[in-house]
Amino acid sequence: MTAKRALGRGLKALIPDTPQARAGLVEVPLEHLRPNPQQPRRRFDEDALRELSDSIIRHGLLQPLVVSEAGHDHYVIVAGERRWRAARLAGLRTVPVVIRERLADSEQLELALVENLQRRDLTPLEEARAFDHLRSSLGLSQGEIAGRVGMDRSTVANSLRLLKLDEEIQELVEAGQLSAGHGRTLLAFKNGAERIDWARRAVAEGLSVRELERAALAARPAEQKTRPRQRAKKDPNLVAAEKKLSLRLGARVEIRSRRRGGDIVVSCSDQEELMRIFDLLMGGE
Repeated sequence: MTAKRALGRGLKALIPDTPQARAGLVEVPLEHLRPNPQQPRRRFDEDALRELSDSIIRHGLLQPLVVSEAGHDHYVIVAGERRWRAARLAGLRTVPVVIRERLADSEQLELALVENLQRRDLTPLEEARAFDHLRSSLGLSQGEIAGRVGMDRSTVANSLRLLKLDEEIQELVEAGQLSAGHGRTLLAFKNGAERIDWARRAVAEGLSVRELERAALAARPAEQKTRPRQRAKKDPNLVAAEKKLSLRLGARVEIRSRRRGGDIVVSCSDQEELMRIFDLLMGGE
């Protein structure tokens, strides 16, 4: 089951069930609605909005918005900002909404995040920032965030790693010129200038994630070089196995053979990388 399909909590499970919530649909003027300040989505494709607007003109708004009370006759859009924007383009004066009781900022963020995840509407960076907001505003752990949105903890951890990228690389990921996988692989380059250089090169040359992984592995400050004689004597089959496993895990691996058995040592630069490797070995991805 993919992370996107594993969402365990839908909107109905997160929205309080109150008498007002059971009142049904009401028509609300567009000017009485405002976007959710906690909305994790920041980019709305103009062409897609126009297409939705044309559909609304022809068929009407088929799905109501979900809003939260924000004062007398004014509401915050919890779910449906894209429909609200398209309705304005279509020239509608009112839209059907389901009104919920006043929600806290953290609840608005959680609802908006779940809706966007279910619709696959967020870019990787928008998703990462939303997770980070839940972590900072509510003090939630990665595991607790994962439970709230119905994802694996490793998925949340890998998403948050994107926020460590240089701003220029984040912009490339945001624009879709690099994938989230490219972004996470670039973190293996410890030097910022080197990361940016390889990011630009990946875009210009269309490098795959695997090609970036090989480049990152080759660029590692090789602790192996501190003991060249020992490396030279190592069984070529073990050396090949180390390289293969290093590429698979995205971390430096050393295989130490003994007369009976041996050890596989995986080096991690920080606690987060350690947990990523753990999740990977446990089948989290």
